[in-house]
Amino acid sequence: MNVISRSSWGAKPWNGTPSYVALSQRTEFFIHYDGATPINYTGVQVPQAIERTHINQGWAGVGYNFVVDQAGNVYEGRGWTKQGAHCPGHNVSGIGVQIAIGGSQEPSDKALAAARALYDEACRKTGRTLAKKGHRDGIATACPGAKLYTWVLDGMPADGYDTPTTPPSSGGGSGSSGWNGKSFPGASAFKLGQSHAAVTVLGQRLVAHGYGRFYKEGPGPRFTEVDKDATQAFQKAQGWTGTDADGYPGTETWKRLMTAPAKGPSTPPKSQIVALNGAVKPGATHAQVKELQQLLVKAGYGPIPGAYTTLYGAGTQKAVARFHTKNPHLKGAGLSYDPAIGKKGFVELQKEADRK
Repeated sequence: MNVISRSSWGAKPWNGTPSYVALSQRTEFFIHYDGATPINYTGVQVPQAIERTHINQGWAGVGYNFVVDQAGNVYEGRGWTKQGAHCPGHNVSGIGVQIAIGGSQEPSDKALAAARALYDEACRKTGRTLAKKGHRDGIATACPGAKLYTWVLDGMPADGYDTPTTPPSSGGGSGSSGWNGKSFPGASAFKLGQSHAAVTVLGQRLVAHGYGRFYKEGPGPRFTEVDKDATQAFQKAQGWTGTDADGYPGTETWKRLMTAPAKGPSTPPKSQIVALNGAVKPGATHAQVKELQQLLVKAGYGPIPGAYTTLYGAGTQKAVARFHTKNPHLKGAGLSYDPAIGKKGFVELQKEADRK
């Protein structure tokens, strides 16, 4: 499988940088299509057309993680570790892939084989079997159309492509042989510059405990200064000092990382849930409106033409109404159309935008 990079297909610079998502946070794999109209574009015109549409909606760029055309070419969108904008509520947990067909178009065997190869690579990278889903499994929509959704329900088979027979792993590298994937592998697994499958697991658990800010790319099998710094920060958060907080995992560090993350203490302050100011209402002007707009777009409820501003205008109100369509329990009592976010709605929106 060859992924055509953003630079190779002529992507524009990001209109704001999408948030980083660790591979350990991915649990789903979503298939999309282009809607009711058949696609007549070919080659790099396919991702370029999607990019134009999504940027006009106020998004950072192509909202899908990858795009597959009928020739079986795979184009990088958000890639493996950037938050998508393809399915509200699933943009962090889900990897979104658009197969570039629309209406009653038949997906080609090459397109299906490429999409299936992407799925298997995603499982390999994340170290788990991802749930196969169509867009409609995450939100009320006709996407990905009857043909592709049936294909997803059938298990995503692909002619001319042999699916891997080995289960996903959490990484690999020298010195990994014989390790059971769970217990502490010994201090020799964590030497700067050397690789071991346990290093990937270490990084994934550090991210789960709130130390993902150290990783610009997803955790991998090579033990680097990034892993060491993240480990040291975790150790210091335990109240340890000296050699107990040197950045190298020991049995107690490993044991604590393998437990469920504690709520609150290790969460970066910049990521905490904030309250809605009572002055933030439809038609009002307030500094927090810009934050509301950014969260709406990040969670997939754009476009908001002209964002980001301090005015709670018509575009923001429509985006909030789309939020309420997905979250009707947060809509004002007796209202069929509610453009006001409300305090509880603002909290839920932050969670959907992955502000924990």
